[in-house]
Amino acid sequence: MAGIESGVVIREPLAIALRDAKAPLVLALDIGTSGMRGFVFDVRGYPVRSCIVTADAPLRTSPDGEATLDGDERFRATCGVIDAVLARLGRRAADLAAVAMSTFWHSLVGVDANGRATTRVLTWADTRAHGAAVALRHELDVAATHARTGCTIHASYWPAKLRYLAVSAPAAYARTAHWLSLGEMLHQRLFGDVTAGHGMASATGLYDQRRRDWDEPLIAHLRLARASLSAVGDASRIGLRPAFARRWPALARVPWLPAIGDGACSNVGAGAVGPRTSALFVGTSGALRVVFPGTEPPVVPGGWTYHLDADHLVAGGALSNGGNVVRWLGLHYPRLEPATLWKGRADASELTALPLLAGDRSPTWDDAARGAITGLSLATRPEDVARAMLEGVAYRAARLWGLVNEALPEIDTVVATGGTLLAFPWLMQLFADALDRPLVMSGSGEGSARGAAIIALARLGAIKGLTGVRSPRGRVFRPRAEAHRRLAAGMERQRQLEVALAGLRAGEVAENWSAFRTRGSQ
Repeated sequence: MAGIESGVVIREPLAIALRDAKAPLVLALDIGTSGMRGFVFDVRGYPVRSCIVTADAPLRTSPDGEATLDGDERFRATCGVIDAVLARLGRRAADLAAVAMSTFWHSLVGVDANGRATTRVLTWADTRAHGAAVALRHELDVAATHARTGCTIHASYWPAKLRYLAVSAPAAYARTAHWLSLGEMLHQRLFGDVTAGHGMASATGLYDQRRRDWDEPLIAHLRLARASLSAVGDASRIGLRPAFARRWPALARVPWLPAIGDGACSNVGAGAVGPRTSALFVGTSGALRVVFPGTEPPVVPGGWTYHLDADHLVAGGALSNGGNVVRWLGLHYPRLEPATLWKGRADASELTALPLLAGDRSPTWDDAARGAITGLSLATRPEDVARAMLEGVAYRAARLWGLVNEALPEIDTVVATGGTLLAFPWLMQLFADALDRPLVMSGSGEGSARGAAIIALARLGAIKGLTGVRSPRGRVFRPRAEAHRRLAAGMERQRQLEVALAGLRAGEVAENWSAFRTRGSQ
């Protein structure tokens, strides 16, 4: 239990006392790249204040692009969080009607025939597969693949990760009987077998969005055994393995939903459901997403299309860099106060930053991209660097808004959510200025766990659909014309810097492809 109770105090704006919670209750697990949290939500979507439990774990990173987690440690931490939540619930555990799990999209872990991990958990931020992605982009029709799967060929998705592991870790690859997401691995250990929800499978890059099943052309191209992939479906599981049924008797006979993508959950939790409402999320990473019912997935050039479940689509684009840049600045410039990291009236024209610390997704999908700053001088101060990096993130968000708005022109409301945005109102204003759009602050907290609970309540029939609970909204941040003009000029400088660096790296990319192709043929 050590470490389960420690960490940052989470303040949820809707949190209520346990005595005020109205049944049925849902246990919701929010598993992110840097930690997890356990919650209990009541039927109105309110989190119980005393039942919020955290268990953080840093990513293992390396200069070659690794960003992985220890799956065994995450399973132990999950069990510890559940233990702590149930202990706090006491007798009210009898009111639990479901368990829902929000996990980050695109994770990949191999397990052998006995369920033991053969690899670490590769997260979306792991860019070591960029050479494999280059090779696949030369081998496949990228546009046709994107139209079928909703995903481009990129290091964050499964096709490149699988090709990378087959070449870089052939022994582990050969021992692997099943390829799973982190959420699936947790369910496999709790239940003995596993089903991948449509939402989780749809974000792998190996799923046909229209057929709503694994993509046969890619499976064949990768020479992947179909039996190594989970069955796809949204049905809940009931019946824990005996050891866990004894450990958690209150959960032994309640339905456990398949793991759901955190991005889709975040939209639902913030009340951003329907084709006219998007959610701008900035947590560790960033995204702009629209969730709506339908079975005809749109193609978003420069973005992606996934599912929440078999009947709901999620379309938008993603940023690999958001709150991770804020944390990086805090690590390297610890004396800077958060409120002083960006000053809206300052002129940052002397510096231009590409804050691509974790590579890039939308709009360029350059998995080998790295950060850069130009304009440094002897007069440059830490706060100048911090401001340029943060404005650089805002430029990427503005470009993302442009491509999503073009593909999905019905959007008229942008709800701002995610731990980083909600923690720093000045950052919310920066993003509103950059996008030149009003941003409405979510009043529901970070949203992913709440969204998972709302989805569970809807499937139980306890509420009417994904909008069956009230999702309050807060302050509106309106763009300022002068600030937008200044930021638009900075965005153009960033674009020019990116083009120049891409030219310098063209030879390196070709060399990576050639080297990877040679290794793969050996």
